[in-house]
Amino acid sequence: MKTVTIDPVTRLEGHGKISIFLNEEGNVENAYFQVPELRGFEKFCEGRPVEELPDITSRICGVCPEAHHIASTKALDAVFHVDPPLAAKKLRELLYSAFFVADHTTHFYILSGPDFVMGPTAPKAERNILSVIGKVGLEVGTSIIKHRSDALDVIAMIGGRRVHPTCGVPGGVSKPIAENERLSYPPTCVSDKNVQI
Repeated sequence: MKTVTIDPVTRLEGHGKISIFLNEEGNVENAYFQVPELRGFEKFCEGRPVEELPDITSRICGVCPEAHHIASTKALDAVFHVDPPLAAKKLRELLYSAFFVADHTTHFYILSGPDFVMGPTAPKAERNILSVIGKVGLEVGTSIIKHRSDALDVIAMIGGRRVHPTCGVPGGVSKPIAENERLSYPPTCVSDKNVQI
């Protein structure tokens, strides 16, 4: 049996290792993905007031902190047996939708795009975001960066900051969106000033 090992896996937050076991015919017999590092977030959370967990768990990842923050906030809703009002649910959904846009542009164009767009045979030195922009063109690259920035602006507006949001509280969010924020921040995200949140 032959083993193919990819160590470290570099296109993710943290560290990883993949071991692929090939049988005599060269087909995959088994595969394992391992995360060899100890993150320790379960230990960080022990003994802490439960209300602090959305802020702590958002630090699990610098690429997807909004997902951890919202999941932890929803867990608090369950702990306290509260159902957020519709406006809070919509703000949480808007935060998560902005995260979805920012995360997908990050994942595709920065983390995995260099391997897929440039191709697996491209030299390692060319498998980066600058080479991707060189291949797709400056106009497309600029548009991608702008859309990601706009999504991060929405995250900051609702979450309190562009990375590691702080807005989730049991039963809702910590602040509403002010009218002036809704109309002007970021302007490309507001298509109709009469939209109600």
